[in-house]
Formats: sequence, C-alpha cells, structure tokens
Amino acid sequence: MNKYGAEHLQDHRFTLELGEIERRGLWIDVRLNLQAEPGQVLPEDLSDPSVYVICNLEGTIVQYILLDEGCDSEFMFTPAEKEQIAAFIRQHCGASIKSLSGA
Repeated sequence: MNKYGAEHLQDHRFTLELGEIERRGLWIDVRLNLQAEPGQVLPEDLSDPSVYVICNLEGTIVQYILLDEGCDSEFMFTPAEKEQIAAFIRQHCGASIKSLSGA
C-alpha cells in the first residue's frame, strides 16, 4: 500500500476477512476487511483501511480500491498485494460470486 505517485513501492502483509458481496447490475462488488499481520505496520496515514473489489459476472477482478474509513483513499495496492487479494477472493468468494452472477 503506497500513496499514488510514490517513487519506491513497499509491500505490506495483511489479513483479509469477508465483509459483503453483492451484485450491482453487470458487476459483483466485494468488500473485505483488512488488518495488518502480527508484527506488520500499515502506512500511518491509513486509520481504518478496507478493500473494495469490483468483479465482472465471470468473477474476473476489474478494479481494486483501497478504502480508508469507507471512502476512496490516496493509496494504491502493489502488484503483490493485489495478488494476495485475488487469491483470497478465489479461495473464499468464488462460490458466492458464481451464485450472484446467475451462472
């Protein structure tokens, strides 16, 4: 998690927990709660981070959004962090996404 425009990207390790999944037209919205892994520190400018992921009806992730206190933030995920989120969604949300998509 790094501010947009940062010169040096730093990966952060975190745990995820499913918040909610809902269908919105042609999209599936996934909200995840995010906590720093034990011994890890998240960027100090983030007070209550969470993840908002938008998937198409096939379950492909089209956007990752890092929220702070429920609002869009000035931070973005690194490629490694996005992969951690994608793996969580594949493992824990795939069946729900498939059900909501009507497939």
